[in-house]
Amino acid sequence: MILAGGKSSRMAGNKLLLPLGGSTVIGMLLSSLSGLFPECIIVTDHPDAYRDWPVRLTADIVCGPQKNSLTGIHAGLSVSTKPYNLVVAGDMPFVAPDLIRFLAAQCNGYDVVIPQQGDHFQPLCAVYHKNCLPHIAARLAEKQYKIIDFFPDVRLCSVDAAELMPYDRELLSFFNVNTPEDYRLAQEYVRRILPGRVSL
Repeated sequence: MILAGGKSSRMAGNKLLLPLGGSTVIGMLLSSLSGLFPECIIVTDHPDAYRDWPVRLTADIVCGPQKNSLTGIHAGLSVSTKPYNLVVAGDMPFVAPDLIRFLAAQCNGYDVVIPQQGDHFQPLCAVYHKNCLPHIAARLAEKQYKIIDFFPDVRLCSVDAAELMPYDRELLSFFNVNTPEDYRLAQEYVRRILPGRVSL
C-alpha cells in the first residue's frame, strides 16, 4: 500500500513523479516492491497520474480537516483483500526488499510491525493488519490524526533499527524526498549506491 496523497508543499508539482534513476520517485519504489506482493494499492487524490500502472487505486474514505497519513492507511486497509499490508510513503524510493521480507516475517500474532529508531517509529515503512481498522476509525472519529495514536489499542511489535541494518546498511529505506535538497541527495544515492537499478 503506497500513500500518494501528499501536497508536495515544499516541492514544485507532484514530487512522486520527479525523474529518478531512469524512472520516477514512486516508480523506483514500485520497482523495488515488484514481485513481493500479490497486489499493490495506491491511495491518492490524483488517480489519473497512476492509471497506467499495474496498481489498484483508492481515495480517502474518511476526510479530515487536512490530508494525513492515518486516513490513507484507513482507506488502503478498507479496500485491501489481504489481512497483512505493508504501508509505505510514495516519496520513499529506496525501500529495500530484504528489509520488507524481515518485517513481514515478524507479523505472526501482531497487528502492527514497525521499525523503531530510538524513540522514533517509522510508521510509513511498516506492516498493518486489517484488525487495525476499527481502532483507526475510532481515532479518526475523535479527530485524532497521528498514526501512533491508535498503537495502544493493538498488538504492536517494534523492531529496533539495528536489527534491520543487515538488510539495509544505511537504512535508506526510511529516506523520503520532502525538499529540493532531499531530491538532490536521492539523485546522489542513485549514482553512488544503486548503479544499474532496474526501473519501472
